[in-house]
Amino acid sequence: MPQMIDLTPKLFIAPTIALALVGICYVYNLKRVIHKQLFGKFMVAMSSIGFAVNFTWETLHAPLYQGHRYTINSFSISALASVADAIMLILLYSIFSLILKDPYWVSRLSLSRILYVALVGGIGAAVSEVLHIHAGDWTYATTMPIIPVANVGISPVLQFMIVPLLVYWTSSFLLRGKSDSNLTS
Repeated sequence: MPQMIDLTPKLFIAPTIALALVGICYVYNLKRVIHKQLFGKFMVAMSSIGFAVNFTWETLHAPLYQGHRYTINSFSISALASVADAIMLILLYSIFSLILKDPYWVSRLSLSRILYVALVGGIGAAVSEVLHIHAGDWTYATTMPIIPVANVGISPVLQFMIVPLLVYWTSSFLLRGKSDSNLTS
């Protein structure tokens, strides 16, 4: 995660809104599934794996941000960013579950679904980076590869193109062997 200039309340607005939306979608999807305990485990798995993978990514790409040094503070910031990232990838899952009318869509990742998730994740990350950079929340080191047209770092964009798909695919192993008719009402 980048070296932040100032940890301000505005940094918590988007994750808080996303968390509220995730909660609403969770309740909605919970009403649609037959195996509520399985769905709960599935959501916990996505959240936990999402945090762990994002924490790893945040820690590894942190030197691409100006002023980064590995300290307790930087690991704390990476952990906080990873919580926000996990919330956002659950929101991305939730949006697709509403559009596809299927809480278990991740168990059937087709090429088109993979491309849509990567596209939406990448665009969302690019927009977020533009807003944070413009607000002065962080700056890139000269080592950060930049996407020319968007003028944003490639690492955070790739993070949201790759990590959600990896998390969804990994979490979907909980659903293997269950038929569609046995999962939703």
